Amino acid sequence: MSHRSILTEKSPIKQFLFSLGFFLYFSKPVLKHFEQFIKGSTQKGYKGTVTDIVALSLADCHRTTFGKFLSEGSWNINYAWKGIKKFVISEIVEKSSSETPIFVIYDDTIAEKTMPSSKAKNTIQETSFHHSHLKHKQVWGHQLLTTMLSNGKKVLPYSIQRYQKGEKSKIEMVCEIASTLPSPKGPAYGLCDSWFTNKDVINAHLKRGYHLIGALKTNRVIYPKGIGIQVNAFTQYIEKNDVCLVTVNNSKYWVYRYEGNLNGIDNAVVLFCWPENSFKKAGSLHAFLCTDTELSTQIILEYYSKRWPIEIFFRQTKNNLGLNTYQVRSAKSIDRILMLISLTYIFCLMQENANNSFSKGLVICRNYSKKDNIQWIYDCAKNNIPIDTIFKTLKIA
Repeated sequence: MSHRSILTEKSPIKQFLFSLGFFLYFSKPVLKHFEQFIKGSTQKGYKGTVTDIVALSLADCHRTTFGKFLSEGSWNINYAWKGIKKFVISEIVEKSSSETPIFVIYDDTIAEKTMPSSKAKNTIQETSFHHSHLKHKQVWGHQLLTTMLSNGKKVLPYSIQRYQKGEKSKIEMVCEIASTLPSPKGPAYGLCDSWFTNKDVINAHLKRGYHLIGALKTNRVIYPKGIGIQVNAFTQYIEKNDVCLVTVNNSKYWVYRYEGNLNGIDNAVVLFCWPENSFKKAGSLHAFLCTDTELSTQIILEYYSKRWPIEIFFRQTKNNLGLNTYQVRSAKSIDRILMLISLTYIFCLMQENANNSFSKGLVICRNYSKKDNIQWIYDCAKNNIPIDTIFKTLKIA
């Protein structure tokens, strides 16, 4: 009996791939490997290796076969992303109401790797040093620019791309992604940190009908009463009676609101924020920009807090789906792994009764696999399949 018998034609994974339209783009062998990745990567004990995928999915192939599927397989990753994006847009944008804000969330993270010695022959391709905001130092690995779409209920990955030094800048990458965004039915906002808050990104989003809410570096220049001054320098003129206390997600902040122009930006709101007990203390200032000047101060800060799920996505995929531990070496294999991780994350999140929780969805997926395996053993017993064959397929011979 082959592994094909374990994943039935009505399995949730097959149905999910069908809903993405993958049967139009990919052959049965390719779809089978997609199934193996989803099943293997959602099992306990998965550490991100190809060996884990084959062993935990009970695939009827050798690990080198799956490795060649990633590095040499004849299938187009762009078709896979096309299906994923179409599905995400359907779930986030098309199923939303005209009153529900749509959020496009951007951030980058580093898949850290061990720097190879000068004598190493088969190194992981296109790794380099990148600055880690988490570790506050340069680390070796791949920097991954990630985009997610959210409608307040669901937050789904829209793209993951490797940033490569010497090629497109991250600003250019974000602008290209923004150009592919669907037209929103109602209010829509791009959310980003201070690295992406500039006029090019703002204009790229405005063209698609999205305002931008982003963190702002405190050395940016504003023009109160037509006089240019850096944000951090302007704070010397702000007194306690100029600010208001705003509560966001059970935390309180003193906030000063500026509305006017910045370098390259005709008109926007800039919020100066300090934690309640740190008004004007050194290092406590945070600034945020919003191009929608009609939003209240509280709503701007509440909307910006919607950016947090992308941090959760990084943590969950690194801890559970191998985003930080993949060991494939070729650039093509890495890009394909990133797509498959996104695919698996969406599959978990979309499970019935998961309630938009990846953690709950992951448990449901693991239970599906257990039921599939038990059902397969039961069917083998009814068909008088030798027990040695069962042991061999389950890799416990």
